[in-house]
Amino acid sequence: MMSGRAVASVGSALGMFAALPACDRQTVDAAAQPYEIVTQMRPESLEAYMKVFRLAYDMCARVRAIQHLPPPPPLVALPADFVTKRSTYLSSGSGHLIRHEEFNVVMEEAGCKTRLDSVITEAVVRGGEVYGQRREMGGDTEVIPPAPSGWDPSKAASDEASYAEKRTVGGIGMRCLSAYLRGGITLDKCAANTNAGLLRDGAGDPIVLYAYELVPGRDKMVVLTEPVSVQIGKPVSPERIALSGVK
Repeated sequence: MMSGRAVASVGSALGMFAALPACDRQTVDAAAQPYEIVTQMRPESLEAYMKVFRLAYDMCARVRAIQHLPPPPPLVALPADFVTKRSTYLSSGSGHLIRHEEFNVVMEEAGCKTRLDSVITEAVVRGGEVYGQRREMGGDTEVIPPAPSGWDPSKAASDEASYAEKRTVGGIGMRCLSAYLRGGITLDKCAANTNAGLLRDGAGDPIVLYAYELVPGRDKMVVLTEPVSVQIGKPVSPERIALSGVK
């Protein structure tokens, strides 16, 4: 049985929720939904993506030729399904996991050898705290000390207004940036939508399912963000809301 103080506390919290504007109540409802979402980002053109690495490789090969050194190993070849980023968003309804796995081409200083490398960053948001870690391809892991989540609820109303255009992309209902916000670097961007409002990650940001964007630079490379799998409302075990390798 709850004490009088506990009852008063719960009543106060419910009163605060009832006083929220409609869009903020929707944000609370949306945040409580379990979900499992995977997205990927890929270059529209592998040739455009590899251009800067090819230039660096060719320059390194010329230097080795001048120094009468053997030619470097061939430039790494990208698979046809190469992606630059794969993101996973999990919510149990009370806790959130954000995982980003980024892939890139790196060149070793000695010998001009190129290879694919990856970095994984993860964040768990639970009870108003954020726990994070970053893991390099070699296995070195940096654990980030817990810190307050610092989510700003006032940002929700701005997001809800910005993603005002309803659209169906690949059979998935989304809300996209209004036309006046598109252009420049962001040519198009759409976020996951529910009846309760935009679906958000543990940082309080809308979960982007589709985007068409320019990477800054003279080559104007285009990258696409696309959904791989979207499950909203299906229960997610709280045990899965954890950093890799941490029980």
